[in-house]
Amino acid sequence: MSRWAFGLLACAAISLFEIEAVNAQESAAARNYPKRTVTIVCPWSPGGGTDRVSRFWAGALEKEFDQPFVVVNRTGGAGAVGHFASAYAKPDGHTIGMITFELSTMHRMRISRLTFEDYECLLQVNADPAAIIVRNDAPWQTLAEWLDDVRARPGELRMSGTATGGAWDLARAGLLQAAELPIDSVVWVPHPGAAPSLLELMGGHLDAVCCSVPEVASQLENGQVRVLAVMAPRRMEGYPDLPTAKEQGTDWIAVGWRGLALPKGTPPDIVDLLADRCAKIAASDEYREFMHKNGFGITIRTTRDFTAFLQEQDEQWKSVVEAAGYDKGLTGNNDPGPHALPWVLVIGLVVVGGWELGRGSRPADASAKRARSFVKLAVVCIALIVYVVAVTWLGFAVSTFGFVAVTTWRLGAKLWSALLAAGVMLAIVWLLFVVAFQVQLPRGVMGLPF
Repeated sequence: MSRWAFGLLACAAISLFEIEAVNAQESAAARNYPKRTVTIVCPWSPGGGTDRVSRFWAGALEKEFDQPFVVVNRTGGAGAVGHFASAYAKPDGHTIGMITFELSTMHRMRISRLTFEDYECLLQVNADPAAIIVRNDAPWQTLAEWLDDVRARPGELRMSGTATGGAWDLARAGLLQAAELPIDSVVWVPHPGAAPSLLELMGGHLDAVCCSVPEVASQLENGQVRVLAVMAPRRMEGYPDLPTAKEQGTDWIAVGWRGLALPKGTPPDIVDLLADRCAKIAASDEYREFMHKNGFGITIRTTRDFTAFLQEQDEQWKSVVEAAGYDKGLTGNNDPGPHALPWVLVIGLVVVGGWELGRGSRPADASAKRARSFVKLAVVCIALIVYVVAVTWLGFAVSTFGFVAVTTWRLGAKLWSALLAAGVMLAIVWLLFVVAFQVQLPRGVMGLPF
């Protein structure tokens, strides 16, 4: 046997050994799954439809695996906060995302870079058409009457149902577009979900709500609200008395969906295991009873079909996002985007560093002082270059903390003081942007904190 043939055989043997080792490792991971409590991240507020569906799946999966499955509500950022939390979690199967319609539109609105390609899709669990809902004592009896009032009083009526740019906001935008009305002819008041929007509607602070019918099932049953139209291709099976927008002369369909997904890179054995268990639960009588009791529409798509559906949705909503002007950002054409703050820090430090260098270069200054100023500026410039690159890879928190700490220390502060200053500044920025303004700060490709 020639040396070349022997080498090829040896390489093949090593490759087969490595493949077997990887397969054995993945199989062991699936056999031992789950090792601890599994978190299901819900990107919307407690009490809403997505929250209720998430809690059903947490209970059902807990029975299947005999381990705790808990729901964590991560709201804010038009759904971006919760979706980021699940997409960038450790890909070991212990964090599951309840992904929603907003995943198909967020990246087109400059909210985030997330798409369906950042997940391992498990199962689409339902789909519900949007609906226009008003109080039972409202003056409008039909969708046509409401649209005529909108046309007569542009900018006066107020409505909500979710955050700006969310599923129900875009459903509303598409409906107005189909009715040949300006999208801003109705004022959209952002709320974190349908539940708080309904409270505002019942309190008289809103004129209408756009959300799914199941989210207003109890108010509808009690006669507190009226559904003017559902944005479905045909009347809903569970609500045959509710007219569609299409049959009332406005040809528009908008369906919100929910599904379960894992972070990209989760071991295939764990993905397959969870997908099989989820499909089993979706086929159960318990699931059908829960969905029918709550009025949720059942639409099941397994991993491959769900992924293909999300690709279609990604393209379908492009034109609506652009018509609403959300492709330029949710705060208008001047929205600076999530990377504005890092660049402001960079520009500010360049200005300060240049001023320091100029001051240290005056003839009256000693050469030693000029040299020290030059070294300090060089350190800041190098740190700036590293920082700009690090933001993309490590995310805002880690890179900003390191940048502020290093530059403050090199500019003369004690190490403990520099670390403390970096921590305090990071906390202030996080409270201001993420908590108060609900703005999603840049996250790196490595999935480190915001």
